[in-house]
Amino acid sequence: AVLMRDFPVIMGILTIGAVLTLIGNLMADVAYAWADPRVRRGVMQ
Repeated sequence: AVLMRDFPVIMGILTIGAVLTLIGNLMADVAYAWADPRVRRGVMQ
């Protein structure tokens, strides 16, 4: 796609990659907060 300059395909692949990265990071944050009870939102000690 790059050599043929098919920019919509390139942009689509990059967008899907970015969305999957965001979803993966969100899932990692939620899993970390679930696994470690010391991590809670808005709690300052």
